[in-house]
Amino acid sequence: MRELVSLRNCERVLLVILAQRALSGAWSQFRRLGVRGVYKSFVGAIMRGAQAAVPGVSGIVEAEKTKALAGLEKDLLGDGDADALVAMPAKGLPAKEVELKVTTLRGKEASKSAGEKRWGGIYHEQESELTGLQARVWAACNCTNALYPGVFPSLRKFEAELVSMVLGIVHGHEVGAAGLLSSGGTESVLLAALAYREQGRLRGIARPQIIASLSAHPAILKACHYFGMELIKVAPDPNTFTLRADLVRPHLTSSTVAIYSSAPSFSHGVVDPIEELGALATEKGIGLHVDNCLGGFLLSFLQKEGLFTKPWDFAVPGVTSISIDVHKYGCSSKGASVVAFRDASLRALTYVPSSEGCEGLYVTPTLQGSRSGAVIAAAWATVVNVGDDGYRHIARDLHGAHLRLKREVAAMKGIRLCVDADLAQVPICGDDGVDVYALATLMEKRGWGVFTGQKPPTLTIPVGEQTPKHLDAMIEDLRSSLDFLLANPDTKPEGNAAVYGAAAAIPDELLDDILRGYVDVLMKVKPA
Repeated sequence: MRELVSLRNCERVLLVILAQRALSGAWSQFRRLGVRGVYKSFVGAIMRGAQAAVPGVSGIVEAEKTKALAGLEKDLLGDGDADALVAMPAKGLPAKEVELKVTTLRGKEASKSAGEKRWGGIYHEQESELTGLQARVWAACNCTNALYPGVFPSLRKFEAELVSMVLGIVHGHEVGAAGLLSSGGTESVLLAALAYREQGRLRGIARPQIIASLSAHPAILKACHYFGMELIKVAPDPNTFTLRADLVRPHLTSSTVAIYSSAPSFSHGVVDPIEELGALATEKGIGLHVDNCLGGFLLSFLQKEGLFTKPWDFAVPGVTSISIDVHKYGCSSKGASVVAFRDASLRALTYVPSSEGCEGLYVTPTLQGSRSGAVIAAAWATVVNVGDDGYRHIARDLHGAHLRLKREVAAMKGIRLCVDADLAQVPICGDDGVDVYALATLMEKRGWGVFTGQKPPTLTIPVGEQTPKHLDAMIEDLRSSLDFLLANPDTKPEGNAAVYGAAAAIPDELLDDILRGYVDVLMKVKPA
């Protein structure tokens, strides 16, 4: 780039961008995004300007993106798959052969995980009496479809009862709440956002706004993008990573329809101050969504056990909707989440009835049409099998493991707790020059499944049902990895951790292009 861009051209681009920044609300950007966010935005603007104004820059940027995606493809697809299926077999394979292929591939995944060390994204035991029950129920309902309650009345019963049971653990019955069963946390958030958009339109708001923290789950970004809403993202409290009411208030406008809060946040495991956000929402006559997808059943039962005392659900007057995943700490099979609305009229705003088409009368409870009855039945069976006492037991065990892990991390040299997480996650930041992405790489090499995040650079250890039995080994491996890193400070991160490390300085516009390319790689079949 140095050979292609003259000093005069650079000065010209910088002057143009600086002028644009000055005229486009730089102070507002600073308040919302903080220093790092403004810096990345500024650099991104320079890059965009340079690509447009300076010959050759665009090609260099594209070459770098191609290089990054090639690295991702190498990590995910290797040199190709000798057994890849680009087209369906001309003659179907025997059932035993198909089953062997599945079990062989799953066996390779299990060997990579060094036993049961990888519980990230898997919140309950993978081979247990409960999963055996789920498999049998799934098999019994495999060919059913919740689209046809007249044909499969059992599914209607399972679904309605499951939603009612979930409403019960978030104080929904006391306020007359109503709910829907979705395919996961993202769809639950989508449905909540849709309800607020429709509510806003009824009030004459052409482009409704939702306010959320920078730490909010990307599901709310997706929801606003899909439904033509504006998402206002606010920097959270720098010490607690929570979204306080005083941080939200300056961004409220006549177009604001809802505040999006977390209980807890996926990144840091902290619960936003729901009471004060609820008071603000009530004052302004807007909605307050509580994303409880991660915490799900865990937070409710921690509260029942007296291990979490802050009100956060429908017990708070201003809370108007909650998303609660059953397939996380509810221990169900993947594909089950509940979105709860304070009243049925808000829920009804998500319905899209059709009565004019050739198909006749048509309406579905969620975004989907056909829905697997197996998922619904397995979720119902799970909750009924575990019961109140079972979930209380799980909550107590995980709380103990969570507290111990936080204590151990706090005592280790070179790392610190990014924040005192309330539940589910233990977020770790580096101290004394320790690169947490390099630490994540070392833990991955020892077989542990960890998460990495940014703003700030974070290694997050998830706490699941398998955590207590493996906690001693995990702590020892964390300590050993840290000791190695302190003795070898030049150790570089690899794989996903390296990508996160590099991403911290890359403008969002370029990252977005790489992320789009990442999805393309995921969908690629690469024969050897």
